[in-house]
Amino acid sequence: MDKQNLLTIGSLSKQTGVHIKSLRYYEQLGILRPAHTDPDTGYRYYTLSQIPVVDAIRACIFLDIPLKEFTTFLTKDQQRIHYKKLISHGTMLAHQKIRDIQEKLHLLEKFQKQMDRMEGFQHSEEQTVHVLPEKYCWAVPYAGKQHSPDYNILITRMFNDISRNELRLGAEAGLLSFHRSAGTEQFLYVEVEATKRDARQLKEIMRLPAAAFLCAITQESGIGKAPLVFPELFARGYDKIIMETELFSGDYDVAHPKFELRCSLPPEEK
Repeated sequence: MDKQNLLTIGSLSKQTGVHIKSLRYYEQLGILRPAHTDPDTGYRYYTLSQIPVVDAIRACIFLDIPLKEFTTFLTKDQQRIHYKKLISHGTMLAHQKIRDIQEKLHLLEKFQKQMDRMEGFQHSEEQTVHVLPEKYCWAVPYAGKQHSPDYNILITRMFNDISRNELRLGAEAGLLSFHRSAGTEQFLYVEVEATKRDARQLKEIMRLPAAAFLCAITQESGIGKAPLVFPELFARGYDKIIMETELFSGDYDVAHPKFELRCSLPPEEK
């Protein structure tokens, strides 16, 4: 084969600004096949018309389009690039990025508000009343404490399930129990934003109504000690929601975490 009008891989690298290792990687993916490979030396040769193909590959990288998808924008003979399709797909991915970033900002804002409240609360020695809006939680039966091996395994599984169901995370997680005349139920919960009706129908989704809570700081996890922390409320015969969540302040003590224990107030005191 006449190599006079062909480019070596080194020459192609210089003319496109793409490293030789990257060009070889593109070959491995099957998206940039050499026009000729010398059977004796193994040297790779390319045509000038393959430079636009390299440019299109770089466009995919810039747009975060997975390179394994590049063949959908290129004819089998690598002579035509479907730029309209490529740009349309890149636009779709860019809009998805914007939505993802907006969701992260929304969550970070919720974390910041929660952190600001907790920083003010942890310096108070007195129990305080906090009104919580309606929220939805992913809840799973759990009878233990936070930061135990069982807790770590279960909450990791819950985060994976929440992600798999494409739900947005809320700002808190922890322990949840219901004290009713018929008995007590305890759960591990993660707050989620179940805005879609289909999501609310999942068996793990639990709705917590808006309510006022009496809140106290505890030095260790243990939602079962709520009757000792709120004896006056437990002396009154009404159904109670107990929540325990970890206090996350600006300076988090990994060795000595603190917890916020909450007990819902009687309906007439909301």
